[in-house]
Formats: sequence, C-alpha cells, structure tokens
Amino acid sequence: MAGRGVAGPRALIVGAGDPASSVAAGLDARGWAVQHLDDDSIEWTDATVDQHAAPGGIDLVVHARYPAASRRKADLVSLSAVDWHAAADEPLEAAIRLARGAHPRLAEAGGTIVFLVPLMASAGGEGFAPLATAAEGSRLLAKSLAKTWGGDGIRAHALTLDPSAFLDADDAAGMAEANALHDPPLGHVPDLSSEITPIVDALTTGDLAALTGASLVADGGLWMPG
Repeated sequence: MAGRGVAGPRALIVGAGDPASSVAAGLDARGWAVQHLDDDSIEWTDATVDQHAAPGGIDLVVHARYPAASRRKADLVSLSAVDWHAAADEPLEAAIRLARGAHPRLAEAGGTIVFLVPLMASAGGEGFAPLATAAEGSRLLAKSLAKTWGGDGIRAHALTLDPSAFLDADDAAGMAEANALHDPPLGHVPDLSSEITPIVDALTTGDLAALTGASLVADGGLWMPG
C-alpha cells in the first residue's frame, strides 16, 4: 500500500494542544505507531527530526505547531517586530525546517506530510493576522513540497480546519459570529478525533495515491471559502 511502511504505519505529529493532540490520539486508536512532539518551545533546526524521532522511515508527518504567540489575539499595529516574528515568522520557519528534516525519512517510506491549518486567511479573523500568515504560508508550503518532492515518492497536503480547532473557545465563537453566514450545513463542526483523523489517515493510503498538493477544507461547510 503506497505511503505505508512494510512493518506498519508510523506517524510523527508535531504541535502542542489541539488539533495535534486529538489527531495523535485518533491515529493511535486506528493502529498507527504515533510519536507526538508536543513541546512548542523546541527550537527547530534541520536536525530536530533526527534528534527527537525514532530511527527509520516515517509514513506520515502531521504539522500543527502554532505556539501560544500565534494563537493569541493581538492588534496588528501594537505588535513589535519581535512579537511578529514569534507569532508569524518563527512558526512558518519551523514548518520549513520540519519538512527539510523529515524529507529523508518520508522518502524512505514513500510517506505523506499533512499541514493542519486554521481557516483564517480565507474567512478572516480580527486580531489574528499573524496566525493567518503562518497558516497561509504552511498551506502554500504543502503545494510547493508536493511539486518538488513528488519524484521522491512523497505526497504533501494542507487540511484546513475550523478556527475552533486552534483557538480559545471565546475567540473562536466571536470569529464565527462575526463571519459565518449560517450554521454548518452538516449540523456541526467536525470532531477532530473521529472525523478529521480518518481524513488524515486516508490521505496516506494507496486509494488516494493520485492525490497530492491538495488544499482540503474540512469544517462541516461552515465557511465554504471560494
């Protein structure tokens, strides 16, 4: 089966809190051997994967690392250059270094890298310009990796989730009230463990081997970005 190691599927999940924690738990329940790096204070370099991950090929890397500085509401004009770097630039730089460090392991296994991103840039979110910047950068990074690493047997995707997967409940509710025109057509925002995790899992399978560079939105139809 494309995208899965012979000895069984191995996943590296990166990011503290949700959505990383729920997806890690969901993959574990589905039989994956999961290693979860849940410390957002790790200073990422090209060698971080080798320093923290078990040896051998990796079938799946899930990036959902958005430190507290990214998830904190702030007025753009009040942010210093240092604040902006911590909230927007550093998370994207870390995502690039994660991808570079994981490349040999993913190529060995014919693996998949999935970036979980909040639906910020399309929907808008007052006070969250840094998070929107990091999210959109990660989404475009997935497309670039799909184009350049396809020949190495690696697929890359961005899976866009409702902002509530990343933000404090009050902030997420305020954003929905300000921007959403209707309730989710499916009746609810998808559950991370039971509904989002199966999508992540499916993206690694041979059944979807023809799909790479996708920007998928899984939010129950709440935002429907064009």
